[in-house]
Amino acid sequence: MESARAQGQARDALQVHQKCEVRVRRLRDGRIEALRSPDSGARSTGPEHRSPGFSSNFMGRPYTGPGQGRGATMYINKRGLREIGSVLFKRPTVGRLVTTAWITPIYVGVRQTAATFRALDEVLYPEYRDQKVERPVFVFANPRSGTTLAHRLMSMDDEVFATVKLYQTILPSITATKTIKRLMKLAQTSVGSVLHRAYDFFNNPLESRWQEVHHLSLDQAEEDVATLLYSLTSPTTGLLFPFMEDLPSQTWIDRQEPEERNAFLDYYENTIKRHVFEAGGKRFLNKNVFFSTRVRSVHEKFPDAAFVYLVRNPHDSLPSFLNMFYQAWKAHSPSIRPDGEEIQALKRLGYDYYRYALECRKEIPEDQFIVIRYEDLIQDPKKAILDLYDRLGMPVSEAFEAKLDEAMVAHHEYESPRDFGLEFFGITREEVSEELREVFEEFGYSTPEQTHYLEAAE
Repeated sequence: MESARAQGQARDALQVHQKCEVRVRRLRDGRIEALRSPDSGARSTGPEHRSPGFSSNFMGRPYTGPGQGRGATMYINKRGLREIGSVLFKRPTVGRLVTTAWITPIYVGVRQTAATFRALDEVLYPEYRDQKVERPVFVFANPRSGTTLAHRLMSMDDEVFATVKLYQTILPSITATKTIKRLMKLAQTSVGSVLHRAYDFFNNPLESRWQEVHHLSLDQAEEDVATLLYSLTSPTTGLLFPFMEDLPSQTWIDRQEPEERNAFLDYYENTIKRHVFEAGGKRFLNKNVFFSTRVRSVHEKFPDAAFVYLVRNPHDSLPSFLNMFYQAWKAHSPSIRPDGEEIQALKRLGYDYYRYALECRKEIPEDQFIVIRYEDLIQDPKKAILDLYDRLGMPVSEAFEAKLDEAMVAHHEYESPRDFGLEFFGITREEVSEELREVFEEFGYSTPEQTHYLEAAE
């Protein structure tokens, strides 16, 4: 009798072991059984219902079985890969080749880490797929037009908004966020000195290296640039490859083929769901200076979204935009001239971004497309944000207003870095005014002709 019982226990143990082996194989192959069907909400009862897993391939090729949650795997713009391949050795410089050589393995490694954490989300937090994303707010503009200030002021209203921090855009995963938050808490204890030093090791170079261009910190509200870089859907790749007109699929999401655009939007929505779920269902707030060319697509995906557009006099914003790229280009390709063809192509892209934002403004309801002039924001940030809340129909809590008051002290002490003017890049004010005449008229900016007329009248 004891022998039979022992044999039964051995059989049970063997069955458990075999089940574990099957599950490990499914995890490795990216075929984890769904805890819940994403379509019906019911628990899986058979192999036909599977949740998206992850592939060992860094491109994150998805398992294509039925019932897969859309956008769960790491999407990548294949056309964008081909574009990069076409410019990789175009007018090569030693600096650019060396920079590409050391950045590529880091990019692949961090991207695969993000994919692994996202796969863990499918196992540990599958219910995130049912998370609703209601009335998200997207802050955007041409670069250097005040988006960072507006976004960070709004992100202080943390009782209302779920905002992406820099470490969250690098690792856009529920599991990663919860893990990092626990480590950050531990770093504040007496036993966390090693963790604190590790945090400083990664964070301090970010703060010092980019201070003059854009203040960065791992635990600070930031745009989702890394998430978009993983999918090769951001003009930021142009910082390394200075041939903007050869990267059309990365500079114009709305012009992508429907199949590619929808695949990106599924991935983007899935990523936002993770952020909102981890934040307890708060209203999603994001900003991106290269958002203009995806406004139509995002509005289709989130028809109740609000778009906050920061606009600045093009005579001031355009040279700042050009300088942001020029500083990166001359670091690895010092032969690039400030008035060279690379800058001219970037200038044309800047013009197009302005025009396209105006087109989108005409198509989206006025209460969902809100314009803030950079000059008004800088002059009185608190008033600009309170006016924005009023237009969004949002109440302002006493706690948030107190944070705004405190932030105003730091704002008055801050000095914006000085950039080169239009003339440095071989561009005249008359050219900009002519190219963007509709922008000047729409937002009340003076053209050189108007300035000369007023001076003559005086």
